[in-house]
Amino acid sequence: MLGATAPLGAQISATVDGGFGAIEYEGFLGSTALTLTPGLRYDARTFALAAQGNWVLYESGRALLQGAAAGAWMTPSIGPVRAEISGFGGVARYTDAAASGYGLLRGRVHLPAGAAGVWLGAGAGGSYAGVIDVGTSEIALGGWLVRRSVTATASLLRGAADDSAFVDLTASVRWRHGALELNGLAGTRVSSAFDDEGPYGEFQVRLALTRAIAAQVSAGSYPIDPLRGAVAGRWISAGFRMSPWPTRAGVEAPDERLRATVRLPTTLPSDAPVLSLATAAFGVRALTIHAPGAASVELAGDFTDWQPVALRPVGRDTWRLDLALAPGVYRLNVRIDGGSWGVPRGATPQADEFGSVVGLVVVR
Repeated sequence: MLGATAPLGAQISATVDGGFGAIEYEGFLGSTALTLTPGLRYDARTFALAAQGNWVLYESGRALLQGAAAGAWMTPSIGPVRAEISGFGGVARYTDAAASGYGLLRGRVHLPAGAAGVWLGAGAGGSYAGVIDVGTSEIALGGWLVRRSVTATASLLRGAADDSAFVDLTASVRWRHGALELNGLAGTRVSSAFDDEGPYGEFQVRLALTRAIAAQVSAGSYPIDPLRGAVAGRWISAGFRMSPWPTRAGVEAPDERLRATVRLPTTLPSDAPVLSLATAAFGVRALTIHAPGAASVELAGDFTDWQPVALRPVGRDTWRLDLALAPGVYRLNVRIDGGSWGVPRGATPQADEFGSVVGLVVVR
């Protein structure tokens, strides 16, 4: 096995991942994409540091550029326990949208027992997008088990972004045998202020073709991640990994998934029309637009196949459209007096990978 060796048993490893696949973020149109992900990792006996970049080119020609880093330091044993201080952070920029970023500093106490152990920890940090800043925190407990070629972990985490909290239960397994490596993660969002409870997971198969090149296939899904300012998404991808310094370590930042994220907020003008949504009789949704001085109001969304639909006046400056909408996330825009299409206040503006800005509305 080849590797770059540093003093005190440390090791430096580098990889470059390339792939092609399909990506779909919640509330956005799906897209095929090319990805290029270089990474660098430094491992010593009590310290690890990793950095990773990510370039995603969508079929629209627009690109997402990201960078992330993580580090961890483990103290010597203090009686039966060891303490760990770690942190991670990253930044992202989608074409000409405002940059977003995140960071979190955490502490953990480990109770090892041979090839297994448990830990308890907490952390605090923040995420931002443009002028929007959100404080984040976590409390978590977990455990690990190492048996020959198998490494297994499990954790229960309560995360929060300002006053919105969620609870995730996850388990992961890694198995290596010769040139073959399998990685799997299964999780469920037990409770959430974001109404996204349910299972998620990912799976990856990697096969070494030479000492420096491996083929890999991966697929998965993940929920909203407030700690990293990321919307939910799913993907499938096939590609390769090149290792200038081939080692078994690869690039795996300490407890950091370092994956593609999207958070692209757009500021609405103060005179934008105001959207409200209510449940009418027999489960019909009453969509109301308040637009002072408007002579006509139209709406187009994924539930109208993006065809304009006129709203009817129901009072001074108020317009209404009754729709049979099942619970879910919908995209829409509004047009006043035949002008340009825009996002109303009351919807969440997001720029998709095709360069358009749409409003996201959650129907419960």
